[in-house]
Amino acid sequence: MKTKQLTKCVALALSVAACSASAATTDFQLHGYIRSGILMNSDGNRVTQLYPLSYGGWRLGNEQNTKVELLPTMVMTADSGVIARVKTNLTHESKCTADWNCVDGDGHEIQFREAYAEIEGASFAPNTVFWAGKRYSSSNTSSHEYDWEYIQYNGTGGGFDKADLGFARLDFGVYTFTPSDKISWDPVDSTEQGYPEDLSANMWLKGIGGTGFDFQLVAHTMNASSWQSNQAEKGLGTTLMYNFANFYGIANGYSRAVFQYGEGLAAGDSLGKNGWGFANSDGTKSWRGVLDGMASLGKVDVATFAFYQSDEDYKPWANAAEGTGNDRNLWAVGFRPLHQITNNFAMQYEAGYEYIDVKNTDVKGGMTKLTVAPTLTFESGFWSRPQLRVFATYATWDKEIDSRLDKGYTRNLDTDTLNFGVQAEVWF
Repeated sequence: MKTKQLTKCVALALSVAACSASAATTDFQLHGYIRSGILMNSDGNRVTQLYPLSYGGWRLGNEQNTKVELLPTMVMTADSGVIARVKTNLTHESKCTADWNCVDGDGHEIQFREAYAEIEGASFAPNTVFWAGKRYSSSNTSSHEYDWEYIQYNGTGGGFDKADLGFARLDFGVYTFTPSDKISWDPVDSTEQGYPEDLSANMWLKGIGGTGFDFQLVAHTMNASSWQSNQAEKGLGTTLMYNFANFYGIANGYSRAVFQYGEGLAAGDSLGKNGWGFANSDGTKSWRGVLDGMASLGKVDVATFAFYQSDEDYKPWANAAEGTGNDRNLWAVGFRPLHQITNNFAMQYEAGYEYIDVKNTDVKGGMTKLTVAPTLTFESGFWSRPQLRVFATYATWDKEIDSRLDKGYTRNLDTDTLNFGVQAEVWF
């Protein structure tokens, strides 16, 4: 279909939709996120991010990619008060990440990472939000400082949020998720059609008893593939979170304490997530503790983040002769102060340490990263955007974790680097 024909079809469809929705008011909204800049070393060469743990990384002065996220939303309100939202998420990133339909070099310049609809205010459940389609869970939780979603349930499915149980609010959703580079796998049983996919049922109880306690339970199932003989076909995971009204009771701000545990498909790289336990065994077990918050101290805001994770039987193919994987411990701790000097100028600093120990291997060590970033701000405060930053970053690491870093950093047997750059970050 030619572009002009496609445009006419879209216009006609919108006209029909507008006529059929004459009893409702319609509002169009556009939100989004933009991040772009350069990261180079003291030799004047472009370099990549320093992510020794692969989960996240201290992001200030440590990003080289361009990312654009556009979230157009159509909001329709009926005369009865029922609200319908149609949402999409169009994403471009210079380094394509392993999304649902995204593989490096696949020619997809834009990914449709969300496409779903919500209905809120139905007469039989006025406070509940029903949804169906492809989306990010409304319960996803991340550390902006460490650039990591330690709670992340995404995929195609359906469910509801904010159902009032009296003692708590209930979110429930069913998600299907397949990492794009595994989409061609066949089930072990040749009589079955299709390919293995993580199917998960996710339940969240929030604000239990009027407190800051949240409780999550997720169950996974996935048909085995021929990739390994002892692949997990089920998993169970849980998260217990306490949301403080301030910074751990000692300062203004916010904070949360999180404990997570998972087995089988819900462990390892899929702890607190879905879709990444496809290589786990039935014996893979993991637990994690997280402290995430920000203290507001007048003109100084201090973001803090720390986590510790322990994995048992991680990567079960690691010791093929014994048929078991490795045990692994990893942790990180850091803080990021922003000092607002004038309404449009701030100084940002970041200090972080990351450590990994993979048992029965030579991988055992850590990395320290320090960043200074003079910043132009649109308004005052840590979350004010747009921000324009120039930065200098120094990082040093133990020789034993060379394999966890880009070879460009270690080819001369170096164990440190001095990086520089400039970056814009926007959300709206």
